[in-house]
Amino acid sequence: MVDIVLSLMDAITLLGFSVGLMWGESFSEFDGKIKYESEWYKRLDGFWQWVVSSLLDATHHYQYGLGLIVLTLTQEWFQVRPMWALLCRWLAWGLIVSDWKDYQNVLKRFQGWKKPPAEIV
Repeated sequence: MVDIVLSLMDAITLLGFSVGLMWGESFSEFDGKIKYESEWYKRLDGFWQWVVSSLLDATHHYQYGLGLIVLTLTQEWFQVRPMWALLCRWLAWGLIVSDWKDYQNVLKRFQGWKKPPAEIV
């Protein structure tokens, strides 16, 4: 039998990253269900679909991850609690990594987007 020994730092790293990754995946699924499966969204006219879609695209969880990293590096509360800082940094990296495929899709869509919907103009 193999004994697996994790240090406290390893355990915090695994916990933080896995929680961030799972939260990020659930956010992605929720976003997709709103934009691609929701009857409510389908009933909106083009302008409001554009507004909702833009809001969902503008608030990706990688941004929350980057913000969390900045907080852990700048706020005194985290400076005196290094284990919490480590947990939050790895949680943030989980959010960032899980959002990569969504971010690629948004960039592809914006590359094909030349002007706003006609209702705005």
